[in-house]
Amino acid sequence: MRSITILKLVVFCIAMLTMRLLKTEHFSFFFLLWNLLLASLPYWMISRYYKLKTSKGRFAIIAGTLLFLPNAPYLLTDLFHLTKNLVAPMWFDLVLILSFSILGLLLFIITAEKLFTILSTFFKSRAAFSCVKFLIILSNGYGIYLGRYLRFNSWDVISNPDDLALRMYQSVFDRNNYKETLAITITFAIFLYLVFEIYESFKKRVEEKQNELF
Repeated sequence: MRSITILKLVVFCIAMLTMRLLKTEHFSFFFLLWNLLLASLPYWMISRYYKLKTSKGRFAIIAGTLLFLPNAPYLLTDLFHLTKNLVAPMWFDLVLILSFSILGLLLFIITAEKLFTILSTFFKSRAAFSCVKFLIILSNGYGIYLGRYLRFNSWDVISNPDDLALRMYQSVFDRNNYKETLAITITFAIFLYLVFEIYESFKKRVEEKQNELF
């Protein structure tokens, strides 16, 4: 059911983007498709976890999901491109970018849910798992900062590790940068945590009502 809903939203986003192109003859917002592809990768990866039988393969799936997961909520920051100097009506671009942003948020929630379910089997202590869950959400807040403000990509871990490590160090320990880093990271992390908590509370309520019926 969730896959069908996501597919409908994907079709709507592509339709909006196509209409914008036909109306304005500008490809200016087609980068949203690339961002959406990156946002979909962790969802695609974690969905194949149980299809792999080897521990190395499953570990690679978890590592890849963690690495690319910030690309999903990163779509929220594409709202930064909404300005008054656009070639299309602002209301249209608002709906367009907001649709991609909501899609990214949904992909984050569903992927994180699958990931947390898998990781919970590795921890006997609920407190330890809660800490890991918190660190993952916090890392997504920091990942958004790395992508939007420092302009790094997930694959820079392999293709550009030295520069990435240096800029990460400076963003945390340089007195001219750490305040902005912490502010953006913590704000996005809290937002993602609250969104995920709201999702879990609604899901729990639906499950309770279903149990009452049966």
